[in-house]
Amino acid sequence: MSAHNQRGVTLPEFLISLTLISTLSVNAYSLFSHVLQENRMASEVNMFMTALHLSRSEAVKHGRRIVLCPKRDHATCGNGTDWVNGWILFASDDRERDNGEQVLQSGNPLAFGISLTGSNHRKRIVYQQDGSSGGSNASFTFCDTRQLAAPRVICLSNSGRPRLTLTRCNGKPIDC
Repeated sequence: MSAHNQRGVTLPEFLISLTLISTLSVNAYSLFSHVLQENRMASEVNMFMTALHLSRSEAVKHGRRIVLCPKRDHATCGNGTDWVNGWILFASDDRERDNGEQVLQSGNPLAFGISLTGSNHRKRIVYQQDGSSGGSNASFTFCDTRQLAAPRVICLSNSGRPRLTLTRCNGKPIDC
């Protein structure tokens, strides 16, 4: 075979191809990370919204007060507004979980990079027998500490109805 029939890739062509492939790979990874964290955020919000709906329906169904609180450990409520360790749901007349009171649901700790903070004045949500949540309105703010996913807020009215929003409950932007 003669030398003029052989064809190879020149160094400039190889470098351009390598640059293109690496740029596309970095962009694809960035997009994938964003989509993955958005899905994690949506999943955590949906699980907490489900816990709120379950709390309300259990209170009406059984005619008892149902408490939803941030989890300190497997069976004890925390006293803060940080819900990152999950939550526990139980029936109680005194807002505290006693040894004989069964845990109806226990939420897992949140996915890596996601935080959940309740409004400062509501450390527990207590659903009354009529489905109302008593006390004042509450909000629960979900934030992504890596800022890959958009923040979300669940607004809880006195009537006990939760709603999801991409702003604070008053319509202003979410501060994370």
